[in-house]
Amino acid sequence: MRPPCPVKAAVVIPARNEAARIGACLHALAAQDLTDVAVMLVANNCGDGTGPVARACAAALDINLVVLDCTLPVGHGVGTARRLGCDAALATWPDAEALLCTDADSLTAPDWIERNLHYLGHVAAVCGRVEPMSDELFVLQDMELSPAEMEGRYEALVIAYYRLMKPGPCGLTGDHGHAAGASLSVRTTAYRAVGGFANIPTGEDRDLVRRLKAAGHGVLHAGDVRVAASCRLDGRAQGGMSDALRARADRTDYLIDDALPPARPLIDAALQGTLGPWPLEVAPTDRLRARDLAPQIALLEAALGEASVSGSMQVPAQ
Repeated sequence: MRPPCPVKAAVVIPARNEAARIGACLHALAAQDLTDVAVMLVANNCGDGTGPVARACAAALDINLVVLDCTLPVGHGVGTARRLGCDAALATWPDAEALLCTDADSLTAPDWIERNLHYLGHVAAVCGRVEPMSDELFVLQDMELSPAEMEGRYEALVIAYYRLMKPGPCGLTGDHGHAAGASLSVRTTAYRAVGGFANIPTGEDRDLVRRLKAAGHGVLHAGDVRVAASCRLDGRAQGGMSDALRARADRTDYLIDDALPPARPLIDAALQGTLGPWPLEVAPTDRLRARDLAPQIALLEAALGEASVSGSMQVPAQ
């Protein structure tokens, strides 16, 4: 057992019925330097023994772990769980200077804590890169590739256009566009300044990042802060990664990421100087479907092509 010392960073993990996966998550954390790091696990609405499994695992691995057992009412989800976890962490460890968030079905890289804390010495928050677990990629093998490839192509175009049109602290600094709770760290002072995670069922991660940027806090989307996420199709958060993967697996014409707006409104907002902070938030009625992306891609490619030739962002009418 390591001697007690002040906790300088708290890892906050929401977990609902994660007894089968929480051990691997904690083992990944235990492979890192936890000298002044503690873990707050929010075991919400669990009926499978997630809390006891986590406590036993933490004891074996010498992790400073607190389990917050709670029952959330209907209509509350991972946003509420993350907020409760952060509040409990700051009450339990008042000297904590940073909150590091991940998910119970994710595996942090061996240097995840180190890289997060390094960057938090320079910026208020860090969005890590989240990629699928390599040993679960078989889940994706039956998916129709064309729509997913089109979405990936469109995402790259949206990010390239956004970077060009909205430089600065409210924009997209770093080498990717993720803003996921599976890898999101923030200085305690900045977290408190913007009111913390919103009490919303899902999308709390992107909401927090938007508010941090809108308030002028620097946020880095760091490619070397890495987490591997589960590819399972029976996820815990409505509207999360599992829902998106299931739509692809079912070969349905799915709605693409709600940070990717139609090309014309994106271009118009950029020209009018009204682009919001990244990640953008598309209204439910305006979200695009994967099979409708070809004309959107063409329009955005034209905008970027025009910019590279003349420096002007005027584009052909749709």
